[in-house]
Amino acid sequence: MMDYTSAAYNSTGSGAYPSAATGDPAASSASAEGAHAASGGDLNSAGQEGQISALSGGSTDENATAAGNTAAGYNSSLNGNVVNEAGNAAKMADFIPQEIILQILHRLPIKTLVKCTLVCKSWQSLITGSDFINSHLAKTLCKPITSQPLLTRHFTESPNKEHYILHLNRESLDIYQTLKSPLKPRTDDAYPRIVGTLHGLICLSDDLFGYTNRIVLWNPSVRRYVELPTPNITFREIGPYYFTLGFGLDAKKNDYKVVRLAYAEGSNYSDVYPPYVEVFSVEEKGWRMISGEGLECSFSERWWSQFFLNGRVYWIAYEKKMGRDAENLVLSFDMEDEKFEKMMLPESLVDVNPTGLFISLTKGMLRVYEYYVGEANNRCVNVWVRTEYGDLKSWSKLYSIDLLGGRQRVLGLTEKDEVFVAKPEGRMRDSYADLLLYDPKSGQTKLVQPHGIIDTFSVADYTASLVFLNKESGATSYDGAKIERKQKYVNPESGEGTSNLVLEEDRSIIR
Repeated sequence: MMDYTSAAYNSTGSGAYPSAATGDPAASSASAEGAHAASGGDLNSAGQEGQISALSGGSTDENATAAGNTAAGYNSSLNGNVVNEAGNAAKMADFIPQEIILQILHRLPIKTLVKCTLVCKSWQSLITGSDFINSHLAKTLCKPITSQPLLTRHFTESPNKEHYILHLNRESLDIYQTLKSPLKPRTDDAYPRIVGTLHGLICLSDDLFGYTNRIVLWNPSVRRYVELPTPNITFREIGPYYFTLGFGLDAKKNDYKVVRLAYAEGSNYSDVYPPYVEVFSVEEKGWRMISGEGLECSFSERWWSQFFLNGRVYWIAYEKKMGRDAENLVLSFDMEDEKFEKMMLPESLVDVNPTGLFISLTKGMLRVYEYYVGEANNRCVNVWVRTEYGDLKSWSKLYSIDLLGGRQRVLGLTEKDEVFVAKPEGRMRDSYADLLLYDPKSGQTKLVQPHGIIDTFSVADYTASLVFLNKESGATSYDGAKIERKQKYVNPESGEGTSNLVLEEDRSIIR
């Protein structure tokens, strides 16, 4: 299987896929025009302006035109009859080289590609194949991060509802799409933890309100998810405990993994070392225990944070030392060799309360946010960055941010170093907040999402992908995920009209 990381760095972006060697200059020119039209982002526009039928070298054949319209995601009427899209798509392979079809499909958005799997069996097999899924993701990862949306989440009590929203990654932060999670907490007033996001997958854990043992890997782009089986270590086996999760990719095996560290509760509520460590593999479809020998790090039970970078998961942890209460550090886990490694923090962060430290990834670099109380009794945040792995001297403090008092939470930074903060609304219930984008340079703020429980706000980069669309992933569809299309027809008695036709539920795509 393809290594995502290698693909992301080895692909040259647009035009990285091979062109058809047809030997026909007209066809070559037409393929370039069609590829350019198809890369515009608006698929209806691409179909109408580029008329993908031009890929046949300017042919006026009606079947070619119909096939081009099908590829672009809309329907047309020929000689007063309903177009048989599947038949025309099948015929398209007779006069359009496979390489050009691939170039077109690689430029289509996810939603359109999912619809294209229903056109004919050959397209279904192609689009849901691991090679296509991997190469489509590699091409996406070569694009600027600002071309991908931002994901926000918050929870409201009136009504009790989770809100997952994709925003355009632009100055306006306009809402692009609302999402519905497949993970239903056991009570209406509960919500899951967002462990992390990677390659279109969102890892959710329902661990904030008791022992449910429910963890989900969810791809909202294709409306499919994998619910992990019950872990080996639960309350039944070891009694009271807490656990920490890490989510990432084993690039060597092209396998998404979740690592789980479970700490049994000892006397005086202290952690028992070493923790129980187990790894879930999507490829293996199960948990297996690995050694945690020598690991004597603990985590802030409720407030731990993690992120994935270059094959490793990172957390803020602390380790008890002789002569001092605890020593903060960064703990990492390599998803390939499944080994842990410790990394020192700047000296000024070693002795602070670990609940005041938050780890994140911005601009491809590890960042640590340190909450503290300033001179005017305001809550502030120091932003630290590490530029080189393993080099303690590479830590530097970028700047401090005055949060202007209150119980504000920093959720992340933009490429322009603007800050996402959850700021209390100032009402009697301090737990409610608004999500704001704050510019420390100008002091200006922009409302992103209003009125949610402060601890439920989350902001993350999101990369749309086809991951989990293949049958081998074992993923399940949810809520039917019906795919509809409008068909044009001519009724001899009533004239032209349209009808909505439910093609199939998307679970039928990967049977």
